Order: sequence, then C-alpha cells, then structure tokens
Amino acid sequence: MAAGEDRELYIIGPIIRQVWCRETASPSCQDGWSKDNLSWGQCAVTALLVQCIEGGELLRTVIEGYGSHYYNRLPSGQTVDLTSDQFPEGTEIPLGTVVDRQYVLDSERAVQARSRQRYDKLKDRFFRLVLATLIGLKSRQG
Repeated sequence: MAAGEDRELYIIGPIIRQVWCRETASPSCQDGWSKDNLSWGQCAVTALLVQCIEGGELLRTVIEGYGSHYYNRLPSGQTVDLTSDQFPEGTEIPLGTVVDRQYVLDSERAVQARSRQRYDKLKDRFFRLVLATLIGLKSRQG
C-alpha cells in the first residue's frame, strides 16, 4: 500500500466505524446490527465511500452462508476490506471481481437494498463528522 493510502485509511477507517448505524446497514442485516458488530451489513456502502475518498475499484464476491460482499482495491493495487470483521474469525473471503459504482448503486438488488440512500446517509454522516472535527480543532487553536 502506498504510504499516503496507508495514512489516509488509518484516519478514515475509525471515522467510518463511528458513523455506521442501523440505517446504513443492508435492510436484511438491520435487525441483527448492533454496536457489538458495527460492520454487519455495511460492506457495499463502505466500499463505495472508500472508493469516493481513495479511488480504485470496487470488488464483489460471494461468501458461502452470507451472500454478496464488497470491498476495495486501491490505486496502488492493495486490497482493503474495512468490513471483514463482520464475519466470524476464519471465514474465507474469496477473491472478488471488479464491479462498477452503478452496479453497486443501481442494480435490481441494490435498489431493493436501498444502497444509494444508505450510501448517501453514510457519506453525509462521515463528512459531517469530519467537518465537525475540523471546526473543533480550529476553534481550539484560536
């Protein structure tokens, strides 16, 4: 991973974790979502947000017993999966295939899962928290 990507993910990963909520989880996962498993059902919207910030490609795979799973390949070629911890330890995550944003946002399944609305909510919560943090830092500096 390029040094800049590594540094940025070190910063954005924890912020994304702070803004995940039941409403940003896939509808089929919302009943099971909890603060004990924050990343449950967050993979598609998280991969979209990481791509928005870092660039790169969206990858889709199917995990036996769980269904579709999305993660990222950054411009450096490094794969990043900020939601892999939603699965039990030892779960095999097969190599994904590249899909475009439109597929993740507008395919028939994405429309049923309200992916665009959930992504917009996650993105809004993320940038509001970043802005509030920056404003707070600036006000402390005088």
